[in-house]
Amino acid sequence: MTTPATTSAQFVKLINQGFADLKSRDMKPVPVAFLGSEGSFTCDAAKKYFGDAGQPIIPKGYPSFESVFKAVSSGDVYAGVVPIESTWSGSFARCYDSLLRHKNVSIAGELSVLDAHCLCALRGSSKADIRIVHTHPDMFEQCSGFLEKLGRKGEVDLDLDLVSEIDSATACAKVAKLNDKKRAVICSPSAAKLHNLQVIESGVANDANIASRYIVVGRELNAKYGGKSLTETKAKECSKEPFQIEALKKELGASTEDATNGGSRSGTLKSTIAVAMHNEAQGLFKVLSCFALRGINVTKLDSRPASSVLGTILDDSLHWEYVFFIDFEPRNEKVVQTVVANIREYTASVRVLGVYMANLNKGKVRPSQFLDLDVFPS
Repeated sequence: MTTPATTSAQFVKLINQGFADLKSRDMKPVPVAFLGSEGSFTCDAAKKYFGDAGQPIIPKGYPSFESVFKAVSSGDVYAGVVPIESTWSGSFARCYDSLLRHKNVSIAGELSVLDAHCLCALRGSSKADIRIVHTHPDMFEQCSGFLEKLGRKGEVDLDLDLVSEIDSATACAKVAKLNDKKRAVICSPSAAKLHNLQVIESGVANDANIASRYIVVGRELNAKYGGKSLTETKAKECSKEPFQIEALKKELGASTEDATNGGSRSGTLKSTIAVAMHNEAQGLFKVLSCFALRGINVTKLDSRPASSVLGTILDDSLHWEYVFFIDFEPRNEKVVQTVVANIREYTASVRVLGVYMANLNKGKVRPSQFLDLDVFPS
């Protein structure tokens, strides 16, 4: 019998105690897919999530969201870790597309991590040497203020070249291989260490406290790993009805009133659904009323063009019709079942993408010294 958890770390550990059942009780490593290559921010997040649970893993990097989901869906790996949103860049649309495309994969957990963006280069280089910067395109956007100042000396434009790479860790490897002191990379400290690069400057993101939210995805049934999946061990988090929410909360020692006292705090039960609505007046209002009238906290609302996910939740669609993604905090099984049934009355389709425990650290936004806030209208 488990004891009630009082911290987010304890909640994560309680959920992940079931990981041992996948191979044996001696906690042998399990393969986990992640987006990018060794040393990437997502790789670090995967190690942290499973490390907090005491579960050894064999990290396996993949070049795209879709390839991570395919590996999980096919059973080649036990679980996958991918970023779903950034506090600066917003949501990653391809992550949502893959969630809908792979119907046997669901969200089993989440975590948020502060991203330590650093400018790194060959040892012996200085910031004055840098004329070319490599990294992932999203990181150029996240560090735009720093890059603008790096590319100017007073009123002189230094013609800084920005080179996009598949991920920041791959950019590190390329800069190390080219052995050119004019080249630098924006990456994590762990990636710099892995490729023997020196950190020239830390905290180069527009938000010095920039964070990313990652989701852990698992297959509904994975015969390769003991016939159980990440979503079928402790949490019973398959995208199937009826939802096993009360059993999960009882085992974790969580109060059924947790969801009434704030937004996505660590240890709060959380669910993500996808909703395809009819193109009619008040459609979104009717869907959100299903939550509001029951006092259920909606923590996120996002959307994608329905044509981008055709065949996954809708068989046909017109341009400029949308699928909405909703994160909310259910209080118990009966309420969730009632809400989802109610939503179906007003929509073309509803998919449950996961039921899991919230695990978010809410840091304060801290604009960096490099960001010119005058660019934002008041």
